[in-house]
Amino acid sequence: MSAESMLFNGAILSIVLTLVGLALGFLLLKIQGGEESGL
Repeated sequence: MSAESMLFNGAILSIVLTLVGLALGFLLLKIQGGEESGL
């Protein structure tokens, strides 16, 4: 496994983790404070 492919996989992994974290945070906010507002 070359350093370039490791860098590429690391970049993809960090982007995916960031997107998943944002999605989970958004869902938690929606569940906690958005039930009665119906967003």
